[in-house]
Amino acid sequence: MEPVNLDLSAYRIKVICPGIHVSTRDAFAQITPRPAPFDLRQITTLPITEWKHHVANDFEQTVFAIHPQIAAIKEQLYAEGALYASMTGTGSAVYGIFSI
Repeated sequence: MEPVNLDLSAYRIKVICPGIHVSTRDAFAQITPRPAPFDLRQITTLPITEWKHHVANDFEQTVFAIHPQIAAIKEQLYAEGALYASMTGTGSAVYGIFSI
């Protein structure tokens, strides 16, 4: 882990906590470690509108298959105009980053 100097003060962040229990143990059991396709230390070099093409939460695939309602929340955030949306950690909260 390394600190990243990232200023999101020009954006609004919306967090949805659907109250769905996601087992951390089960989420980790379904993950196969693999090299990251993007070096997150370089996140500040990309505009937020490009994050959805380069930054991913590997837990989403497994968790969304078990809890499609969580996937629907992410889709809804994009439908509402989120520049980037993702599930937090192993879930179940989902956040979206919006222009102010």
